[in-house]
Order: sequence, then C-alpha cells, then structure tokens
Amino acid sequence: MTECPTLTQFDAGEECGAQAGLFALLGRCLEAEIDERLLTALRGELREPLAEAGVDSACLDGDIDRVLGDAAVEFAALFVVPGAASPYASTFQTGALFQEPADRVARWYADNGFAFRNAHSGEFPDHVGTMLAFVGKLYEVEATALAESRVEAAREVRERRGRFVVEELGSWAPGWCRVAAAVAEHPFYRQVLALTERVLWEELSNLVSARRLRELSAANARGPARMPLNPDYRKASGL
Repeated sequence: MTECPTLTQFDAGEECGAQAGLFALLGRCLEAEIDERLLTALRGELREPLAEAGVDSACLDGDIDRVLGDAAVEFAALFVVPGAASPYASTFQTGALFQEPADRVARWYADNGFAFRNAHSGEFPDHVGTMLAFVGKLYEVEATALAESRVEAAREVRERRGRFVVEELGSWAPGWCRVAAAVAEHPFYRQVLALTERVLWEELSNLVSARRLRELSAANARGPARMPLNPDYRKASGL
C-alpha cells in the first residue's frame, strides 16, 4: 500500500517539478533553434515567469517568420558555425569534439535509463542543452518518487543528480554561459544564457562547500581550451 505524501514531501515534489520544467526549458532553448511551438509558449504562458527570471520575451514579438529567422541566424552564429561558442563539454574543456567528457556523459544517461539519440550528424551527448535537459529529467523522476512516497528512491536520484551537476557541469558550464553571453547579439539568447549561468551557480551553491565553490569558480574563469596546432595537419592539408 502506498502512503500519502506528507506536506514536506509535497512541497519538495512541487519544487522538483518546477525545477524540472526550468531545466527542460533552458535545455530546449540551447539545444535547438526556436520553432513556432516554442515561440508560442515563450510569447504566452512562459512570458510572465521568464520576465520574473530576467528574460524579457518581448524581443520575440512581431512577425513570426521574421522572429524565427532572426533567432535562427543568432543560434547558428553562436553555437554552430566555426568559431562559435561550441556548446559541447569536450570542446570547451579539451579543444576537440567527442572526447572523454562525451563518453562520461553518455554513461550517465545509460546508467539512469536514458538513451542519447542525435537528431543530426555531428551531435554528441555532451551538448550543454542535452545535459541540462537530463538534469530536468532527474528532477522529474524525483518529483514522481516523492508524490508516490518513495522517499529512499527520491533520495537516491537526488544524490545522482547532484553528482552529475557537480562532476559534469560544475567545472565548465557556468563559464561557457558567460563566454557565450558575452558574444550574443540577440537579447533573448543573451538573457537565457545569463539565466542559465545563475541557475547553475544556485544549484552548485546548494551542493558543495564554500571551498569547493571557490574551486569551481576558478575553473570556470579559465575559459575555453584551445586545441594545439598540429604541424602535420598543415603539411597534409597543404596549408
């Protein structure tokens, strides 16, 4: 027989549900271009809560085709084209795509019952948007466990989520948000990146000691890694 959740569990479940929605939204905004469905939500039911969080979606008002086109250009310029703020942990931390961070993140997904499926070639599991969405999913799993009074299961997923945030996002993602926001020209992406950075620091401050938080702050201040120039590549390519 399943017990009714206590008031404390209910409150915690409500908070987990809200965090699940927040991380899912941040992940969606950074993982793919804005489409008409997302734009409708940003202009409608999400407008007020986003405004309270510092994201003024009024910058997305106007002709739909123009708004989507402008947002798509900015998305590509920020996250896709060469020289952009690559949204992959491997690139930011090592200077190259699909390195050990991608393998670690893929194992996290698999160990928690999720499978990474890329929508397009050249997409990898350590995309910051995918990782944020995964955090949202773990919040959702915890909320469900609390609603069903499975307190131990909720505790276990909460611990796993905390480890993922600290170990896989903590040393680079806030810094990446800062770097990307600094070069963003569209106000929507600039504000979303600033919000994502704040949300991540809030998560981290609730998970680690003050000393560890200072260490993570120093790690994030380093900025993106640069792949060392390989002279053999230039010889082979004729450059």
